[in-house]
Amino acid sequence: MKKLLFVSLSFVFLSTQVLYAKTKRYEVKSGMVTYAITGSGNIMGMKRETHGHRTLYFEDYGNVEVQETEETTRTMGRTEKEHRLVKIEDGMVYSVSYEPKIITKGDMSKINKDMTKMGKEMMKSMGGKKVGKGEVLGFPCEIWEVKGTKRWFYKGVTLKVEINIMGMVRKEEATEVKFGVSIPPEKLKLPDYPTMTMEEMIQLQMSKHGREGHQPSPEEIKAMQNMMKNMFKSKQ
Repeated sequence: MKKLLFVSLSFVFLSTQVLYAKTKRYEVKSGMVTYAITGSGNIMGMKRETHGHRTLYFEDYGNVEVQETEETTRTMGRTEKEHRLVKIEDGMVYSVSYEPKIITKGDMSKINKDMTKMGKEMMKSMGGKKVGKGEVLGFPCEIWEVKGTKRWFYKGVTLKVEINIMGMVRKEEATEVKFGVSIPPEKLKLPDYPTMTMEEMIQLQMSKHGREGHQPSPEEIKAMQNMMKNMFKSKQ
């Protein structure tokens, strides 16, 4: 059940990083951004270091977007590599898992708000506030801070993030930015993997756990189903 919960929460986490809807999510029509990722800190006396990169491609003001991340984390001599990709198109969200090779999809098309404004309102509701102005690669940005996290926004596009929570420091900063450019079609494609809904993914994981000798309880099943219903229900 732990693996099942990890898969589901990972999808929720990825989903909340980008607000979805067929609407104007950014104030620029298209863009390509490359970010460098670094992180370090100690967890219960264990030194942890992270390095990697992220690429962002979007067009139609963010109605179509692909974010791909590759990073390596070393903890006490142990190395873990992570590769993930999330695509948004017409309100549908696709989360790619490279191990196993599968794509999970969710429908967020019923959300219909100004995403830039909604993002700031969400940060305010969490105690966040605008703390100043700055620049990233010459682009003027608003700097917002909430719960140990600072974000630099240029016309709704995040160009820099600094996180400092419980002794862990993480930074993602744009190293190359191009706006108003044509996006190569191959950059917006998903890999040729089987696609299923979150409900189907849950059933698959439950079946696998059952074969391995662990059968989730009815309470666990109901809790997971309720979580997914709440996640995908329309917001007024």
